[in-house]
Amino acid sequence: MTKPVSPPTHFVPRTPDRAFEPEVRTLILALTFASAAFTSALPPNLNTRQNGVTCQTSSASPDTGDVTDVINQLRGGGGKCPQTNGHASDCTTLVSHKGAAISICGGTDPEDEGMDCTTVAGYANQIQQACLSDGRAGGTYTIGPSQRVEVIHSE
Repeated sequence: MTKPVSPPTHFVPRTPDRAFEPEVRTLILALTFASAAFTSALPPNLNTRQNGVTCQTSSASPDTGDVTDVINQLRGGGGKCPQTNGHASDCTTLVSHKGAAISICGGTDPEDEGMDCTTVAGYANQIQQACLSDGRAGGTYTIGPSQRVEVIHSE
């Protein structure tokens, strides 16, 4: 027959107010503040990715007002926006105004009429919303393995 084991006499049950010893609490707080300080020190929207959007906003990126203008031009024009440049950059600038431009990039297909311009404008708008930093926005919306929309600086 086995003897029942009694708990050690030095056992102190954890209670909510004693969940961690003071040294552990201090360490947790220090790590929390260090993490917050490091995160806030990073430049916002620089090479971040969100829902197909890769942000590349910098001081050289277009002004958000100019970006809004090119989005509205593209949306208002309607029709199709084909990618016709099969050389070097593999990108076609669809519209530009002041310091902003919207390009569509990827493989070219002579049979392809292109994407609806309103859809391309919607992708550009998502870039602007996700990548806005200090009144500027720039980045890429990856549509698939071979197609993307870019909001870039022009002039």
